[in-house]
Amino acid sequence: MPSSKAPSVPNSPVASTYGGATTVAGPSAELQAVNELLSNMKNALGSLGMTFDTLGERTSHVAALAPQLEAQEQIQSLRLHIEAQDERYDDALDEVKMLLKEVMQEQLMDFMRQRVEDMIDEVFAEEVEKQVTAELETHLPQALQDQLQEHRAQLEEVQRSLRNSEARRANAILRYSNMYEPLHQLVTSAGIVSAQFPRDLAELFALDAAKAKALVTEYQLEASESREKNLNKFMQFCGVMYQMVPTLSPPP
Repeated sequence: MPSSKAPSVPNSPVASTYGGATTVAGPSAELQAVNELLSNMKNALGSLGMTFDTLGERTSHVAALAPQLEAQEQIQSLRLHIEAQDERYDDALDEVKMLLKEVMQEQLMDFMRQRVEDMIDEVFAEEVEKQVTAELETHLPQALQDQLQEHRAQLEEVQRSLRNSEARRANAILRYSNMYEPLHQLVTSAGIVSAQFPRDLAELFALDAAKAKALVTEYQLEASESREKNLNKFMQFCGVMYQMVPTLSPPP
């Protein structure tokens, strides 16, 4: 049987039969070029994908750093604001210091001026009194000077009597219900208040015999050996409307 020859196809693989099996010859140059182009495109796409992945990672990293960058910007802005506030505060403080210094200097000058004037007045008054006294001693007769001294003593006595009268009138309204209300003090003939003068009725009623006798003696009252009599004498002198009753001793 005559063999038939297959028509040749340009640029196509050549098929041959060997031992009942059909084999295909290697690819042509054009097919290899296409395969290489596809391989290169695949590699390029792979590289582009890796580039996109890297870009995505960097974008995520930048996005994660955004709050930190924003916080740093806020911190920097706050720092600048604080520095500006400090500068304004320092300026205001300097202004207050200057004003305070001026006020203190002015007040100090006023105080010193007033103090100097007071000292001058005191010295002047003392000097005038000395000069007047010297002139009186020189020009006034001794009898007239004695009379003037007597009038001064009488005036002081009247002033003491007036003060003691006002104190007695105030003490007269004190009652047992207000035992701790202050007792109005009376002065001695020397014009002073005794250091042992009781502060209130409670302290007055609690005076012992020695203090009661010391008080009537200091105020030039008639003293007794009886505590009750001395207290009654002193209370009468002070205007207190109470009297102490002597305690009777029980019969033996």
